[in-house]
Amino acid sequence: MKKPATIKDIAEKLQVSIATVSRALRGSTEIKKETKEAVLEMARLLDYHPNLLASSLSSKKTKIIGVVVPTINRYFWSNSIAGIENLAYKEDYKVMIFQSGESYQKEVEIVETLANSKVDGIIIAFSKETWTFDHVQHVLDRGVPVVLYERACADLGTSKIKTDDQNGAFVLTNHLIGKGRRNIAYIGGPLALGVCQDRQEGFRNALQAAGIAEQPHLVINLEDFTFDLAGAAMKQLWNHPERPDGIICFADILAIGAMHTAHQLGIRVPEQLSIAGFGNDETSRFISPPITTMAQPSFEMGEMAARVLLEEIALSGEVHEARHEVIQSRLIVREST
Repeated sequence: MKKPATIKDIAEKLQVSIATVSRALRGSTEIKKETKEAVLEMARLLDYHPNLLASSLSSKKTKIIGVVVPTINRYFWSNSIAGIENLAYKEDYKVMIFQSGESYQKEVEIVETLANSKVDGIIIAFSKETWTFDHVQHVLDRGVPVVLYERACADLGTSKIKTDDQNGAFVLTNHLIGKGRRNIAYIGGPLALGVCQDRQEGFRNALQAAGIAEQPHLVINLEDFTFDLAGAAMKQLWNHPERPDGIICFADILAIGAMHTAHQLGIRVPEQLSIAGFGNDETSRFISPPITTMAQPSFEMGEMAARVLLEEIALSGEVHEARHEVIQSRLIVREST
């Protein structure tokens, strides 16, 4: 087996110092352009590949960050990951991506694995089952920076990036009220999640501000964010003697499920019933009729989370204040309302 080429081999071929080769490979501005080009060409000819493990040991940085999300098959999460990777790549960082599958136990194991793998930092969005946060506190106690993303909590003194979910739900509900809807239902998610609490609170605040009494039978909180559960909730709402004339859904996937069942029940949308979602999933504009929604800048939020984390990694060991970034969503009006 051919012995792997080293920096020393490149230096000997070009008759320059090892330090010069090292700086040229790092893109140092101290090295002349001609020398840098010669080093890169010789590295290519010798099939040289850097020893990432050795580099990480010498710098005490792995140049890897971990990302934990509930799932990757939803537009918000996948687009957020794209933003995280985009920013990280520009800063010469690699990203390890895990999904908890909305399982607290799996989330705990993932976080421990990442910490033991010596990642430089972690971005995490909690699962719907996560009520306690000791697993993240233990990582923070080990000096590993953590940024909470979208699904945050008040118990941890670390940086957070999230949508202003309460205001977003308020704006969305107010839009339906402005369309003359007064019997508005809400299909939400597990109230263990702060984001679910915030959006439901925004819905309630909008009703209260308009002088509309909340009706308990019009509020349904699901145990999971699925098409089928939303469809079942739609049937439950329509079978009640006091039917809704509008529905606010926690997420677009729930709005799509409600819309599908509404079609099956022969309900005319939006003539009889307005339906609105949250998140601006790609599929929401291809449904018939296209769904009114609140757009979250998920790609930019992902970039922001990565930027905040890398800044904290650079400040490792220094005292610094945690950042709390709250991002506004944007109303997109379509034919469903």
